[in-house]
Amino acid sequence: MPYRPPHVREGAGGGNVPPPEYRPKGYGGGSSFGTTRGFGGDARGATHSSVASSAPPTVFPKWKPSERVNKFTEEQIKEVRTRMNVTVDLEDGEPQAPPPIETFEDMNLHEDIIQDIRYHDYEKPTPIQTQGIPVALSGRDILGCAQTGSGKTASFAIPMIQHCLNQPAIRRGDGPLAVVLAPTRELAQQIEQEVKAFSRTSKMRSTIVVGGTHMGEQRIELRAGVEIVVATPGRFIDHLHQGNTFLDRVSFIVLDEADRMLDMGFEPQILEVMKNLPKGHQTLLFSATMPPEVEELAGKYLNKPVRVKVGTVSTPTESVTQHLIQTAEDKKIPMLLQLCLEEQQAANHMGHKFPLTIIFVERKNRCDEVADALEDQGLSACSLHGGKTQQEREGALRDFRNGNVNICVATDVASRGLDVSGIDHVINLDLPRALEDYVHRIGRTGRAGASGRATSYYTERDSFIVGRIKFAISQAEKGNAHAFATGREARQKEREERAAFHGGAGSGKASEVSDGIAGIKVDDQYKHMAVLGSAPSQVKTGAADDAWGDDEDDF
Repeated sequence: MPYRPPHVREGAGGGNVPPPEYRPKGYGGGSSFGTTRGFGGDARGATHSSVASSAPPTVFPKWKPSERVNKFTEEQIKEVRTRMNVTVDLEDGEPQAPPPIETFEDMNLHEDIIQDIRYHDYEKPTPIQTQGIPVALSGRDILGCAQTGSGKTASFAIPMIQHCLNQPAIRRGDGPLAVVLAPTRELAQQIEQEVKAFSRTSKMRSTIVVGGTHMGEQRIELRAGVEIVVATPGRFIDHLHQGNTFLDRVSFIVLDEADRMLDMGFEPQILEVMKNLPKGHQTLLFSATMPPEVEELAGKYLNKPVRVKVGTVSTPTESVTQHLIQTAEDKKIPMLLQLCLEEQQAANHMGHKFPLTIIFVERKNRCDEVADALEDQGLSACSLHGGKTQQEREGALRDFRNGNVNICVATDVASRGLDVSGIDHVINLDLPRALEDYVHRIGRTGRAGASGRATSYYTERDSFIVGRIKFAISQAEKGNAHAFATGREARQKEREERAAFHGGAGSGKASEVSDGIAGIKVDDQYKHMAVLGSAPSQVKTGAADDAWGDDEDDF
């Protein structure tokens, strides 16, 4: 069956409806909400039902780029995509995707959005934006792969705002026009900040709905009426069940970091939202990796999507130099302090600031211990772990992001969704237990073409994970794009290999694990990996996404 844009799908409004005029802040809204599509509610339900039954049709105006872009030849389109390292795949029989566009002016965006782009000094689109924004503006579903830090958020925020500006004003009892679901409150906060940046002039109303904050405040904002909701799945479902918001007007939905949402167990909440959306909506799904579970989700809820991929996913970025340093447990912190003091001395000598650094540790009590030790040496450091209040965590993130603090000591779980530009150095004081977590950690540096460093201290207990890191790097250097594969299947495979590895640990021989570490002796001193004093080993391909581990015990 050929692709059908949302505006001609069953139940959608006609595409010839002219876009409504710009509405100033304060239009629509109201607090008369009730039950809809199986979600719980209260006595307000009858009022909402009458409103929902007469919801205005969704408007999907036909979008076209500038005349200059319309004249692009196939050769020109191919050249731009190759230069941008962008891959576009379509299902058989589907029409060609819009061409990549290298200037915001050629995208025919709403004048309010263009004004905000100029206000924030955005000069030109990033690779994911050059292709993702035109596809989204054309009304087609997107299945996108791009690392955090690549401008991915703007690639869906800009067309989402333009879509909302084209819709009839929300009325008393209406829910939002667009919803973004993200795995963590930190990531949701960053997305909402970006949404506000591009809706500064248009006064498009948005709110954030996440855990860790009061339901009452969120309830007030939702009932007052907003066009865009950025939410974590669990808290959004809570508000739907309470009748604080509705899905009747939602015609644009984004699933950001879909792989991480599934990893964190949000699949039931995602499915509950998706199956209750009105017909005729547009769906954008972004994922750092494409394991089978994400493909299955996309197959269920995306309509003939355009697949847009930037670079290679699931591997550390090619610009990250990785070092492994063998030591004893009681020498880790002294060695870390020496390294940081040397960095401080070098920065002072060059007249530079201390490079932004993240230090990962295994437990939250170790976070404070390391941060205090750094402070005692005159270095500025903060700690980020689950034992801190939400306000304390946000304050630490703000100080680190603004450069008031140069070093952030964090656990995996507490740093989920952390997206700070300009991170130069990632230090694993304690190596993670899984290769996927290692990939996510070092992917916080070396973004968007910048160079980065990753230093990892290891002891004898880390033999298994070090063996996997060494083997993955050697495979990546040979061009294996799946060397650092992540996802449910990859984790299951690693668990089996770990069990086999430890099962042979007592034999007195160097353990060998089949399929993935076959023939790699873990006591081989890791010849493919740079150690202290050796030439750095640089991965040739790929890009790791900003993500997080699966373990909740230190949160």
